[in-house]
Amino acid sequence: LFLFFLCCDSQAVIEPTTSGYTCSLNQTTSPCQTYVYYRAVAPDFLDLASVGDLFSVSRLMISNPSNISSPSSPLVPFQSLFVPIQCSCNRINSSMSISYAGLNYTIKAGNTFYLVSTNQFQNLTSFQSAEVVNPLLVPT
Repeated sequence: LFLFFLCCDSQAVIEPTTSGYTCSLNQTTSPCQTYVYYRAVAPDFLDLASVGDLFSVSRLMISNPSNISSPSSPLVPFQSLFVPIQCSCNRINSSMSISYAGLNYTIKAGNTFYLVSTNQFQNLTSFQSAEVVNPLLVPT
């Protein structure tokens, strides 16, 4: 299992590094509820069930803010979706804390942090941030 990193600090004014948005563990804004903008793409993400599984949310949680009448409706390629996530400030090591939404994703054979961050998660994160959050994982 792979804990996947996503930047999401609705109050952030500081530019992120490739590792993510730094934060202070005593911030009052943590955890935060926010939405990510995601596009339906073929072949794997043309239904709300598969997108919901990717982000660990229900189809209804995506259909309502995305103005989709039925959670079982098929999606069209590149259809805009608003997916709710919860992020929080998490200590990475003794000198660094970053804000991210912890999602579980199983790396498939042949995948890399780069491929997962750019394809499945559509650049909502960087491969560097996935490496920071998963220092012991070596995808093959």
